[in-house]
Amino acid sequence: MRILLLLFFILVLQISASANVAEYIDSYAKQCSENESYKSFSEFIKGNASISDIEKQMILDKEISEELNSPFIYTDLEECIKIALDKNYEIQISDANRLESFWINKNAYFQLLPDAYYNFNISNLGGSFLVGGILATTVHEVPIQSIFGVEWSTINQGKYFFYLAQTKNLLKSSSYSLEYTKDEILLNTVLAYYDVLGMKMEIEVQKVNLYDRLEQLKYTQARFDAGLGTLYDVKRAQAELAGAQLEYTTTLNSLRLSQANLANILGIDILSAVYPFEFEVDSRELIDSNIDIEDLYEIALKAREDIKAKEAEINAYRAQRSSNYTDIIPAITMSYQNGYVGTKRAGMYPNNRITLDVRASLGKNMLLGTITQIKADSAVVKQKKLELINLKRNIKEDILNSYYDSLNAIKKIEASKVEVETANVSLDLSLANMKAGEATFIDVISSQNLKVKANINLIKNMIEYNKAQTKLLFDIGLISPKNVLKDYKPKFY
Repeated sequence: MRILLLLFFILVLQISASANVAEYIDSYAKQCSENESYKSFSEFIKGNASISDIEKQMILDKEISEELNSPFIYTDLEECIKIALDKNYEIQISDANRLESFWINKNAYFQLLPDAYYNFNISNLGGSFLVGGILATTVHEVPIQSIFGVEWSTINQGKYFFYLAQTKNLLKSSSYSLEYTKDEILLNTVLAYYDVLGMKMEIEVQKVNLYDRLEQLKYTQARFDAGLGTLYDVKRAQAELAGAQLEYTTTLNSLRLSQANLANILGIDILSAVYPFEFEVDSRELIDSNIDIEDLYEIALKAREDIKAKEAEINAYRAQRSSNYTDIIPAITMSYQNGYVGTKRAGMYPNNRITLDVRASLGKNMLLGTITQIKADSAVVKQKKLELINLKRNIKEDILNSYYDSLNAIKKIEASKVEVETANVSLDLSLANMKAGEATFIDVISSQNLKVKANINLIKNMIEYNKAQTKLLFDIGLISPKNVLKDYKPKFY
């Protein structure tokens, strides 16, 4: 008896929950049907030839912009590259670092010049003073000294030449790093742009799918009202419409985040809703697929700016290590003073002095400080060499990944094109068969889902291929605005 009561209670709950869900879907479908944004596109869905692709695109853009509550800032890939290379903050930071290295290197050249100085001293002496520490005498005198001097430490035990080489290599390293940063920003700009373009095209597919679902719901409801369909078909159409709305909302959010990422890379206001003019994407081959991976790696070893930066950095640390050997070289300092000395009472008299100071050293801290510093600097040089080896290994792996990502994307594109063509034919046939009573609404739903999936897959695979080609261009060190924009012919409104 208790078991029967429990089963009855569960059944009542299920019926109640099912009723609530059905009530929500009915309400949602009614809301969609009354929305003017859906009605404005119904003619296109019905195949009205009076609506061109441009008008279709304008309708979609307007509705998506309103739903995001952000007016679009239209652009294309070429314009994004120009803005990023001019305004990106990482490039500006890297350029400031290069500028610092530039002036440090200039400072190193001027360290070969002597130091010049002027010294003036006046005192008021009064009272008793001991002469020779024995005889006390009382005086009141005002001694005065006016001296102009020059002091030159020659080449600072030879450290000057090593310091000059060190700063020169650090300047090279920072210059190469600046170029590498530009390459990175160029890559990130292209990748971010393709993310936005991909999201734009995907969300348009989702938007059209929403209109399709609404038209299907209207058609199914009309069949049910005429006694030709079932209530199940109507509820299923309502559920498919609600699911399509969920997918659309999720993609809409992803689009907004992609726009913020692109705006940040461009160096403009992050809230700017950057939006591509393009309404189609074509696969563009930037690297010949017939080139061997080893050949691509050899190109990278010669062209990559980060490799050049690391090699220059290693040379700078080598110069720093070598400068320690000069600790045992005598330090020579020459100075010259010319001026006047005297007192207020006796007057001023010429004073000249030339000094040569030579100091021989056994190195720092009884040579032990010099030896340990050489070993420490040698460890740093070894570390930088290992970093260079590791960098080259990672570059080769990146080339391998980008190379095969490109090959795989090409195969996916070919398969996706067949999938799209088949899905479109399948949907047309299922609609015709359902009208003829030879297919069910479930067949139409399945065909519609296949069509949406096929179109989104084609978009993603196109974007994936272009991103992989750009990444490969970056990996081998040949990325540039000209190479990135090769055969770039965007289809505008």
